[in-house]
Amino acid sequence: MSNVINLSSCSHHVMLLYNDYSDRELASIKYINQGLQEKQLCIYASVDAYNTSHLSKISWQIKDYEENIIKRNLIILNLKPFYDSALAGDLTPFNEFYIQLQQELKHRDGKNGVLIVADCADNLFSDKNFDQCNIVENWWQDVYIKWLQQQEKTRAQNQNHIINIICPHSGSLLSKHPFDQHKHQLSHNHSIIIDTAGYLLTQYATAAYKEKKVQVAQSSSRVSSSIEELPIRVLVAEPDPDLQGGSIWLRSMGFKEIVITNGGKKCLDEILKSADVDKDKDKTDGFDIIILDTHLKDIPCIQVAKEIANTRPDQQIIFTSTLPSDIIRQDIDSIGIKNNKGILTKPFRFSDLSSLIGKNIRNNKVG
Repeated sequence: MSNVINLSSCSHHVMLLYNDYSDRELASIKYINQGLQEKQLCIYASVDAYNTSHLSKISWQIKDYEENIIKRNLIILNLKPFYDSALAGDLTPFNEFYIQLQQELKHRDGKNGVLIVADCADNLFSDKNFDQCNIVENWWQDVYIKWLQQQEKTRAQNQNHIINIICPHSGSLLSKHPFDQHKHQLSHNHSIIIDTAGYLLTQYATAAYKEKKVQVAQSSSRVSSSIEELPIRVLVAEPDPDLQGGSIWLRSMGFKEIVITNGGKKCLDEILKSADVDKDKDKTDGFDIIILDTHLKDIPCIQVAKEIANTRPDQQIIFTSTLPSDIIRQDIDSIGIKNNKGILTKPFRFSDLSSLIGKNIRNNKVG
């Protein structure tokens, strides 16, 4: 079926939603076996790996367990010390692991890629250490993005170095208080979300899979083909530093240029700068989308939007706000801005933002 994800075809940072511990264990073993079959380096990184009875239980379910351990096709990593360090906000063991992983892949020449099943963040989340969980998932997301950047370089040499980082999380916990308050932030730190059968969960999925337009390319792009074909430039005016970090997520989805500003004046300055560059290049494209938050500290958002509309009447604008959308709509209509392309109410998923951007770009292209 088209919505079953093939983890051997391209890189992913996966949020794997499971029902119970047994479900998680079986899914982890399934993906390890698939990775071994694809001749990938497989790493089972678990907080339970210190437990000999646990290893004994899973070893007979992993194909040629001892042989793959000896050949270093399979590495068992005890994450208990990682968990303890993460509780104190110390990611030293994670950084040391990344260095060791790079060395390991050099010996293997990086061929066929690597598959990692890592449950430290899941254990932190289950124990209600939400901040520490988010720190760990941020770290994995950074590793994933670094890998995509390396993959872009090696792709020119016709090498296909795939990485899949699978982070299991309890789907049942995410529906309960207080865990449900953190599910959106948790989902943002992954490229896709699947269940244990491998099916994409569209309520959290990235725009590429929501649209069901294309297969995921073997690159950093995670948007549909109609977006991939365009050099999309996005300008964001966002005072919240946490949301400014969404630019990393957008870049990992293939957008050409993401410019972040923290105020209205800088936003307008960037538009003028872009117009000068376009003039030098004999172009008038500017930014494809401008994203304005309604809580800019220096110049009111509506005033910024009006100045943009006066100078660039066809400019597409998306508004973000903690205020109800009908209030924002009234303000927009009151100053005659006709080319607004949507309002996102905070908190929103970055996947919703990228989907809205892609939809507007496609409509503009057709128009």
